[in-house]
Amino acid sequence: MLPEARLIKSESTLRELSLSDETLMTRKAMVRWLALSFGLIHPNETRLLLLDVFDAALEFHIKNKNPTTKEIITRLEENTKTKQNPKAVYYHLQRLLTCGILSRKKGMYCIGEGNGKRLREIFREFYIKKLDSGFSNIERVLEKLETSQI
Repeated sequence: MLPEARLIKSESTLRELSLSDETLMTRKAMVRWLALSFGLIHPNETRLLLLDVFDAALEFHIKNKNPTTKEIITRLEENTKTKQNPKAVYYHLQRLLTCGILSRKKGMYCIGEGNGKRLREIFREFYIKKLDSGFSNIERVLEKLETSQI
């Protein structure tokens, strides 16, 4: 029996969602739509902190800034008008780091590798790279199935 859980290097979710005119009307709706598309949240998810952290990361990227954890917390408090729990914010930053959407260099966060690319390029490259990596092994197994008598 294969130790299946140990074989998983990473997982990627990319949902194909319909894009309504209402979604494009507000920043909050667009950020939620992106988070659903990227599998960061589940449909009908009511927890908002991850969305707020993701939105702050997008905002800093658009302004060409790489924030520290403290700067992200400050921005969240300005946007939400509520005191933020640093541990909870850090937890969601870690989730975004673990899935590969964020990277951290010298204590500062950036979307992707922080190379100044546009968001659409970063996310397209991110998912294409993950799919290519996953499919390289899938192709090997499919080839083996087609050519072997096992």
